[in-house]
Amino acid sequence: MGQTLMRKWLLADFGLDVVELTPVAEGADIAAQVWKAGTATNTYAVKWSGAGTNTGHQVAAYLADSGLPGVPELIRTTEGGLWSVHAKKRLTITPWIDGPRAARTGLTDEQWSEYGALLRRVHDAEPPLRLRDALPKHSHIDARTPALAAEVRTRLEAPEGEVEEELAAVWKQYDHIIEDLLTNRPPAPTGPRVVCHGDPHLGNVLIRDGLHLIDWDDVIYAPREQDLMFMLGGMDDVGPTTTEQMDAFLAGYGPHTVDQEAVHYYRHVRAFEDVVGWSHQAITGPDNADALQVTKGILATGLAALAVQ
Repeated sequence: MGQTLMRKWLLADFGLDVVELTPVAEGADIAAQVWKAGTATNTYAVKWSGAGTNTGHQVAAYLADSGLPGVPELIRTTEGGLWSVHAKKRLTITPWIDGPRAARTGLTDEQWSEYGALLRRVHDAEPPLRLRDALPKHSHIDARTPALAAEVRTRLEAPEGEVEEELAAVWKQYDHIIEDLLTNRPPAPTGPRVVCHGDPHLGNVLIRDGLHLIDWDDVIYAPREQDLMFMLGGMDDVGPTTTEQMDAFLAGYGPHTVDQEAVHYYRHVRAFEDVVGWSHQAITGPDNADALQVTKGILATGLAALAVQ
C-alpha cells in the first residue's frame, strides 16, 4: 500500500495533513501495517490492520477517555468515529509515543510493579454493559488455528528448502508436545470474567514517562488469567525472566488468588496458536528463518513446554 494513498486516507478520514510518513517494522502481526505520521504540529502512530475485532478499539477508547493512565487515546475521525475502513481493514490513529518497547530494554523491578498496577486497572475497569456483552469470549486466533495446523502438516509431508526441512525435523522431534496441543485442550475456566487486553507481553509495552500498553486488537472478556498467564513464565524476554521480576509484577497487581487451572488452559491455547502460527510463517513468510527459530524456542523451553506439563 503506497504512501500517497495513505496520506489521502489520513486527510480525508481524520483531517490530518501529513508531511512525513515512515513505515514502522515492529510486532509479529503480519496482517497489520504501521506508520509514524508527522503533521506540522504533531506526530501519530497509524495502524492499518485486519486483525482482531472492532470492540478492542472501543474498549481502549473507553479506558483512555476514562483517564486510565497507560492507555493511549484514539484520535477520532472527522465524523467522530474511532476508525475508518479501507479494503476491509481498520485504520486507527493514536499519538506517537517516542519511547522504546519494553521487550528491547526490559523493565526494572519498579517498572514491573508499575506494569502490574496498570494491568490491574484494566481488569478492574467496568465498561458499559453493552460493550462488555459485545466483547469476544474466546480467542479469534484460536478459532482459525486448526486449519493452519492442517496446512502446515500437509506442507511438511514433502518439505521444500532448508527452512521447511528443518521445521519438519522440529515437528517430528516435538511431536508429543504438538499432538497434545492439537488434541488435548484442558477444560475452559469458568471463573469471573473481566476485560483483558489479550496480548499484554512486553512487545506491546512502550516506555516514555511511564508505561503505555498498546495494540488493543485482541481484547477479550475472560478470566484475568488470560492476561496474567503472560507474567507467570514461559514467555522468555517478553515476560518476567526472574522470580524477583515476577514478584514485583504481582506486588503491583495486588491481591488475587491465581487460578492455576485457568493459567494452564490459557497457556495451552496460546502455545497452540503460537506454535502453529509461527510454523505457518516459517513456511509462507515473511522472515521465514526467524519464524523457525521462534517456533523452536516455544517448543524447547517456552510456553509449549510449560503448557503440556
